Amino acid sequence: MKGRMIADVLERLRSDIAAANIGGNVEGLLARHVIGDDQRLQICWGVDCDDVWLQRNYDPSSLPSVAALGYSLARDPQPLFAASLEEGIQRATARDPSMAGHGAALHDPAVLIGLVLAARGLRSTKPQYLAWCAQVVKGLAYGAQVRLDPLLAYAASLCEIDVGRPNFDPLAPLNYCAALDWWWDQGAGREASASEQRQAMRITVLERALAEMTGSRSAHQAALLWRTVRAAISEEAGTLLQSPSTVARILDQFESCLRRWRWDAADLKVPVRWLIRSEREVQDILWVILRGTFPDLEDEDTLPKFGHSTYRADLGIPSLGLLIEVKFARAAGDFKTIEKEVLEDIVPYLRSPDRYKDVLVFIYDDSCSVQEHETTRQALRSVKGIVDVVIVSRPSHQPSSGDRQNWEQAMSAAKR
Repeated sequence: MKGRMIADVLERLRSDIAAANIGGNVEGLLARHVIGDDQRLQICWGVDCDDVWLQRNYDPSSLPSVAALGYSLARDPQPLFAASLEEGIQRATARDPSMAGHGAALHDPAVLIGLVLAARGLRSTKPQYLAWCAQVVKGLAYGAQVRLDPLLAYAASLCEIDVGRPNFDPLAPLNYCAALDWWWDQGAGREASASEQRQAMRITVLERALAEMTGSRSAHQAALLWRTVRAAISEEAGTLLQSPSTVARILDQFESCLRRWRWDAADLKVPVRWLIRSEREVQDILWVILRGTFPDLEDEDTLPKFGHSTYRADLGIPSLGLLIEVKFARAAGDFKTIEKEVLEDIVPYLRSPDRYKDVLVFIYDDSCSVQEHETTRQALRSVKGIVDVVIVSRPSHQPSSGDRQNWEQAMSAAKR
């Protein structure tokens, strides 16, 4: 049900954006500027100003018209249009911005950002145009009543001036929150947000969008909201897909993964034989399996000292707050020892809940003592802090401990 509602919201926003997908439309141009080339929107953009538009529609005395040309040339500089753009920006900057009333074009973020982009394109030869834009932005920021519009803050960064930072306020209007989320992704705002705070705001925006989606929005507002809703969906799905349960499911496939673990027959000219003799080698295999899915996977992470002892976790995934404790059982009797070792380690392992709060125990049974697995699994799963226990057996094509030793002795003798 919720999925259907989200799809409806995204489609409605897409329709609002598509309605402005017209050559020279500043709303459509700002919407494209916000979304970029995100193919998920499924809109074939037709907003750029071309030769036909320049001849039929361009009015250098119209601020929206000049702004539209500014967007197009910022994306695809065309020397043939430069003279027309300069004529328009020259006329625009001849005006006194302080005389522009609240309903004037300069107060429209779609127009303002287009003009700033136009001025930036000419700043190498005519820096006064960008200086005029900076004056306009400062005046608008000074007159802000409650919150600094993130789009105005973005325009300020294009003008290379500082007018302050937009305030984080999850209770602000929906359009403001969506614009803030976009501003955070721009150069000036990239360092201003904490990931957890931002993720929480995106989820809030999604829930509010489901409740508040009535009527239509301007194209740039729809674009800002569309990208925030899409990001919230991705993060929500990512949270579900990446969890300690995900790690357990991946490691449950360990035995089937070892189907391709090489132990060639002796009749080959150069047999390839990958030994699994110790806990360290099992850790290496787990690293290979998990590293592609969890890029923050850490190997032998040193934990805070506990009493007189220093502890090192075998593997850790900080983004999940998860430690992976690896054990190697050589005989059936080792399972009792492993249980005691894990119980001794669990307290110091979880002494830093800000970094790790859960432990997953992985046991490689070299002895294939499957009769011991369930007893150990149930015992360890009952321990507070242990989220799961994965026990796997040595595959049949891997030699037993005795056969490995015989092979190693034969190889050592052959080298002498």
